[in-house]
Amino acid sequence: MPETTTLSAQPNVDTSHAAVVIKQTYRQVFGNRHLMELDVNTSLEALFMNGDLTVQGLVTALAQSDTYKKLFFDCNSPYRFVELNFKHLLGRPPHDQTELLSHVRLLQDEGFEAEIASYTYSAEYLSAFGVDQVPYNRSLESITGGRTINYTRSNAVESGYAGFDGAERNSRLLDSLTTGKTPNILERKSVGNASALTINWTSRRQIGANRRVVQKSVVTQRSMSATIQSIQAQGGKILSIAKA
Repeated sequence: MPETTTLSAQPNVDTSHAAVVIKQTYRQVFGNRHLMELDVNTSLEALFMNGDLTVQGLVTALAQSDTYKKLFFDCNSPYRFVELNFKHLLGRPPHDQTELLSHVRLLQDEGFEAEIASYTYSAEYLSAFGVDQVPYNRSLESITGGRTINYTRSNAVESGYAGFDGAERNSRLLDSLTTGKTPNILERKSVGNASALTINWTSRRQIGANRRVVQKSVVTQRSMSATIQSIQAQGGKILSIAKA
């Protein structure tokens, strides 16, 4: 699973850091795709390096580019395209079927560029990332009051560290959003503990005399929600959730 990255930048102050931000922005917006030289937009990069373009502006321009359209819009179903837009631009999956369908309708009624702008110029985007932070997968964070299903849905659309989001054409979440079922993020066939999840977490309270600061809980997907609720009830914070 890719690490959560929260890069931010003032591009005209530190050009070396700005180059790192550009690289991470490409990776986030294009779903970990290795781009050919002709697909890289050096004009946008120059504007960013010169301080004429914010990270928000760079994200928007890259997502509205012909390359993004070719990789994700032209060859995917509308549902899959919207699903990936949520992931790439807001760092989360759609919350429900209503949210998914509203963006599908926006895409049909107002077009590709309006659909992209509806994420990057939204109040949610600005609240989560501001204008100079690279979007990242927020669903892997522990949020008090948040829903565990957002984690499982986020993992359902996660292509993996070496994967590419454009490799699959059909929506991975449509059935879950329509029925409310939790998508399966673990292989059905497993040996030993291979079907378990490891939750790494810290607690504000002392747990036992010789406990480490970072605790581990090994759980099944079915018991993950109850475990997280128990951890948060004792003031704990989830650091990561991964396959055991």
